[in-house]
Amino acid sequence: MRLLSVTVLGTALVAAGLLAPAAGEATTSQQDGLTVRPGTVRAGQKVELSVPGCGPGRHRASSDAFDGRALLDDSDGTATIKDGVRPDTYRVSVDCGRRKVTGKVRVAGRLGWPALLPDLRNGR
Repeated sequence: MRLLSVTVLGTALVAAGLLAPAAGEATTSQQDGLTVRPGTVRAGQKVELSVPGCGPGRHRASSDAFDGRALLDDSDGTATIKDGVRPDTYRVSVDCGRRKVTGKVRVAGRLGWPALLPDLRNGR
């Protein structure tokens, strides 16, 4: 009877964990014309920035979450999230000629399920 209880409890915990959304899932955050992909990241990861219609030239993007300033060539670019940045939602701003566009990026603090599970494909 005890073995059955442990098995049922273990199965329920695994099922609940697989149904819970992962903190690092790839989403897109868009606001005011700026798209940040993925919208949810962890420290040290890169994000892609896109501002359709921004025009030719180099444009600057900034955020308290970025490791320095990011440059966009025409309407696309990348930025790196700082190591050690606190989990939170951060504002992203791009100076696009005479207009300024904004968006958001969410820095997650915990790993999603796929990152916690061992990689059995490589014999580990």
